[in-house]
Amino acid sequence: MQGKIIVYSDQTGIGKIITPERKKYNFSVDEWDDYETTPAVGQIISFEPEGIKALNIQVVKKCESAETTPSEKTEKTVVQDTQTSTPVETGSNKPAWLIEYDLDVEACIEIHFSDIRKKIDESRRLLEENRRLDFIKMRRFLTTAYNNLIEIDHSFENYELAEMRQELLDAHGAYRIFKSRTDYIENAYRQVFLNKQSRYRELRAKLDLNKSKIAKLGESNANLESEIKDKSKKLKKLSPQSEEYVYLFNEIKILKRTLVDSIHEIAKLTEENKLYIDLLDNFYKMHYDKFKKSFNEFVQTYDALMRKIQDVLAYKFDSLMWEKANRSKAIQTFFAKAGIHDEFSAVTYMKYYLKTLDSSKLNQQNQELMELMQYLEAQTKRRLVCIDTDAEFLGMVKTAIGEIDRDIKIVLSTRPESVLPDLKNIQPHILIINPFMRGIENDSIIEYARKIVPDIEIAFFAKRISRELLLYAKQCNAAAIIPKTLHSHELKEQLREYVY
Repeated sequence: MQGKIIVYSDQTGIGKIITPERKKYNFSVDEWDDYETTPAVGQIISFEPEGIKALNIQVVKKCESAETTPSEKTEKTVVQDTQTSTPVETGSNKPAWLIEYDLDVEACIEIHFSDIRKKIDESRRLLEENRRLDFIKMRRFLTTAYNNLIEIDHSFENYELAEMRQELLDAHGAYRIFKSRTDYIENAYRQVFLNKQSRYRELRAKLDLNKSKIAKLGESNANLESEIKDKSKKLKKLSPQSEEYVYLFNEIKILKRTLVDSIHEIAKLTEENKLYIDLLDNFYKMHYDKFKKSFNEFVQTYDALMRKIQDVLAYKFDSLMWEKANRSKAIQTFFAKAGIHDEFSAVTYMKYYLKTLDSSKLNQQNQELMELMQYLEAQTKRRLVCIDTDAEFLGMVKTAIGEIDRDIKIVLSTRPESVLPDLKNIQPHILIINPFMRGIENDSIIEYARKIVPDIEIAFFAKRISRELLLYAKQCNAAAIIPKTLHSHELKEQLREYVY
């Protein structure tokens, strides 16, 4: 496949490629296979796509020279920037108000947030996992539970747990920094796009310089007017024939000439500033809507990715914390005395904590804990969608799931079109389909399901497991293949092993 490099940063070694079909791929300099050249914006390259990444990159055509042709040079003229000239770029095909940009909106966003992209790439393994806890909701509770468990058993905190907690806190810290850089679109527009445009910065600096000059000239004019007024009063008291009169008269004349020149200079600088303001305002308005759209799309995508990273880490930390709690004799003894006999988990500990509170006197913080409890309970209830044209087999699946755990919500369908529109409301953890159903596009179903529920697990029902099916399952990143059997106990064990 061929494409063109549209973004590249020497500092990070990260760039972006666009193909003739306008598909975009990210790449790292580590995938650069051409030893004669280095990556540069404008190069035509060949590569192998893998998802949204480009691999094995080689140059097909070097980027065009930045030098302009003689005809281009004659078409474009720039008035010299002097104190008396107006810095307006003119040309046969360009309006006077046009400021050319150095980098387009997308390139500016990609470069400005290259550190965020790098963090995401380093955490790809986490994005492939499905189980997670909302860390924004859970942060205070996880910290409280962690500290309480350490108080019960001082040996509870070990290197593995501390390292996992630090990784979680680092991910949350990166997310907070990302939010602070993206919360205000106007600030982001200036920092991400406008400040990267040399001509815009140049005119902005000239505008500020002129304002400074006007302020100084205005202050100087006020002093001149005051001095002229004082000297004029003295002049009236002198005899016109006196030498002192003639000297003072000429001095006032020079001061007035200086004042007039200063007033003219202020007027000229004011006119220049009107032009600068028009140029800057037009440039600002010209690119703002496109930036806002692209920026919001970028923020929405990367906000979700960074949230998922910390949510997956929160799930891992929570699981590891309670796994270690289950192995601690001191914690077992404490919970036994407190009447807690269920498996140690966030839900179990939350129930214990809420029992110690007076529900009639709950403050705002404790009300939030009640809502958190509802969230945790909802998280523990697995939701499945099963699609197979064999209605009898689906009935066996429903019975088996009911015997495994009545809290598992299961939706069955023999027709994909009857259940797929409801995926957004169901928010299933798992979608199990039969990949051999006739007249049904499995790839389209899987793609749609992952678009609606990005972290959904995919599994297959199959009468027999072949090499082709295993390859297809790997291609689809399916989590399991569940054999279709008419023996209910075998099906039940297969589902129990997978679901739990």
